[in-house]
Amino acid sequence: MELQAKQLHQWKMDEARKFEELRSAEESALKLAEMEKTKCKAALEAANASQRIAELEAKKRINAENKAKREAEEKNKALDALANTDIRYRKYTIDEIEAATNRFQDSLKIGEGGYGPVYKAYLDHTPVAIKVLRSDAVQGRKQFQQEVKPQFNFHNHNINANPPKII
Repeated sequence: MELQAKQLHQWKMDEARKFEELRSAEESALKLAEMEKTKCKAALEAANASQRIAELEAKKRINAENKAKREAEEKNKALDALANTDIRYRKYTIDEIEAATNRFQDSLKIGEGGYGPVYKAYLDHTPVAIKVLRSDAVQGRKQFQQEVKPQFNFHNHNINANPPKII
């Protein structure tokens, strides 16, 4: 019986030791799970913060693109307004035009249009093309002006400077 009591006591001690080991392992596992939970929470917060930063950067980029687009549109409107209201040109007298073309000298003739000849000349030190309306032109002044207007941006190979002013 004493042997049985010893064995029973030994068995009880082994079970207590196993129980303590399991309790310690459970505590360690709970601590580890809590640490992993904290790490996961921190990672989620960092990911959310990164996402918010990325969204803000995307909004800033879109705003910058929209601002650049508006500024480009405003610039184009201003350039269009300037092109339509350009007052850099002045009217010349027939005497000034005749002097610039050496009285419409043939050597200065650069072409012939449907309404008359075109001469190369310089007015105010600027190369120009001077188009002369023939008096016998049946189409009339309005059509002459319609022909001249598109040539505003015309650049003749005979004129080596900036595009000519149309007189």
